Amino acid sequence: MELSLESRFIQEYRSPAQQARAMSENWAERNMYCPNCLESKVTRQIANTPVRDFLCSLCLQTYQLKSQKQPFKALVNDAAYHTFLGAVESGTAPNLILMHYDNSRLRVVDVDIIPRFFLNSSCIIPRKPLSIHARRAGWVGCIISLEKLPPDARIEMVKDEKMEEPRRVQEKYRRFVPLFLDKTLKERGWTADILRCVRQIGKQAFTLREIYAFDRELQKLHPENRNVQPKIRQQLQVLRDYGVLKFTGAGKYELV
Repeated sequence: MELSLESRFIQEYRSPAQQARAMSENWAERNMYCPNCLESKVTRQIANTPVRDFLCSLCLQTYQLKSQKQPFKALVNDAAYHTFLGAVESGTAPNLILMHYDNSRLRVVDVDIIPRFFLNSSCIIPRKPLSIHARRAGWVGCIISLEKLPPDARIEMVKDEKMEEPRRVQEKYRRFVPLFLDKTLKERGWTADILRCVRQIGKQAFTLREIYAFDRELQKLHPENRNVQPKIRQQLQVLRDYGVLKFTGAGKYELV
């Protein structure tokens, strides 16, 4: 994987945003591998294809590239809200590539992958509609909240210009495939939210009471559910059955 960005072909673009996107897409086309199957290249899709930018021709995983000059923190701007939410609900959402680059050195600094099966309605937030005076008046974009995803959902491929070993990336990507991939959107959302809460406690061992402290937050995220604490216990059992947690008795758990 080469971390240099090429600027020789961006003269045809006038705006800095268009130039940055062209450089980023060119880099991904030349350097991105598929973290699911380790195919060495992903294929760029036709311009303006909704939601996805790249496709792995071997395992058919799709990818959407987001790039910027600053490190990605809490929020990521994305496409039309209803389009992206529809892709999440139908199970066709892409994996997200988050690329942070140094514009002065034309150098890729960080690359993270957000596996598509972690995306759920809890983390997709509608933006304020464009004003009636805008060219696309009334258009509603969306924001992806990284804070509402468990840290397991953000897999480092490049960190501070150092590349992670591809097999390690694949191992992290595939770890949660059985847990999330064939579940309904609601179940995926609950499991991801409980895993995030467990990680947020910040301890190897924790108690059921500590997880119950998140019940109001979880109620807001899942207003249709009026039995939050039983749902919490159910999802802890799911995480236990998939080897993420170990039940140690008397309302106590440990991360594996």
